[in-house]
Amino acid sequence: MRFSLPDSLYIHNRLVEVTVRHGAQEPEQHFRLTDKFKQSLIEDAPTRPIPALPPTSISPVQAVPNLADYLRALNQRVLVFSDYRERLMELANLLIEMAGSQPDGVIAAIMLCPYRHYAAHHAINCALLAARVGQSYGLPSADTEQLVCAALTMNVSSASLQDSMASQQAEPSTAQRQTLHAHPLLSSALLREAGVDDVLWHTIVLLHHEKKNGRGYPFSLAGEDVEPLAHLLHALDLVTAKMMPRTYRARMKPKQALGELYAGKMGEIDPELVSHLVKVIGIYPPGSFVELADGNRAIVVNITANAATPRVAPQTRPAERIDTAQECFRIVKSLNIQVEERYLPLFYRLWSPT
Repeated sequence: MRFSLPDSLYIHNRLVEVTVRHGAQEPEQHFRLTDKFKQSLIEDAPTRPIPALPPTSISPVQAVPNLADYLRALNQRVLVFSDYRERLMELANLLIEMAGSQPDGVIAAIMLCPYRHYAAHHAINCALLAARVGQSYGLPSADTEQLVCAALTMNVSSASLQDSMASQQAEPSTAQRQTLHAHPLLSSALLREAGVDDVLWHTIVLLHHEKKNGRGYPFSLAGEDVEPLAHLLHALDLVTAKMMPRTYRARMKPKQALGELYAGKMGEIDPELVSHLVKVIGIYPPGSFVELADGNRAIVVNITANAATPRVAPQTRPAERIDTAQECFRIVKSLNIQVEERYLPLFYRLWSPT
């Protein structure tokens, strides 16, 4: 499929369109940066060393803040590292391994870990959730890998803007909106300049803000023209953003976020996908806080076959596990508690690798 865009968009965002032909196959439409813009980005890239990847032998709650720092540093150097794609793939596969071996732990990390830098942390959250959903759907491993890579890089061109907007109380300005509407194109162009040629990866990045009703951007596609994995990432992007706090609003409770997603308040999302997200995340996800019928407060540790009755650890007896399917321990309400980073070590042992 060929995407149609106004010439002004290319000029304003310093993009060029390239048509690539492979024999008798349909030509591919690529987006690239102008040489001058590319050189300016290379010159502006940080020169200090990047942090090391954390090991997979630690709790996801301990790992996620460091994973976000690593991704931020890596994506700031997208045009500098000749092995950028390999580094990004290494990170993606680490997240996939973590999601497979510690499924409750990665959801807990999404719920518990505060962010230092919004854009990178949001991307890690989306990528972890993408890995979990890909595994629970039984997607081919290659598709899950491409989905996770797209989650990590969908906003590579707009990270600094999204970081500043996370603490902005005012509505986005016209200039900010224009930049946001072009960021799928710019992110794809940056990845292309970094040597990423994976077709599905680029397709997901380009289309992750398209909507089934045709009101998305940048191409205003509709219905079956929207790549299913791009639609999946769009849903994950929405729900994780709602569950992350901003300076001007508290985080939305997962039950409310999923409910709004299902009701179409965040746009037209496949209802079967939302139902599947409920099974993966749970109505009361690991890492969330609840009040029980006996008056005790507890933290959710494991989801069960019933999304409404997880196993929890009482606040006063963290080594104990309670089945909330029992009437005397049923959940009466969820609590919107945010944990400061200095208190995260208290929760590591709840989701330690086996």
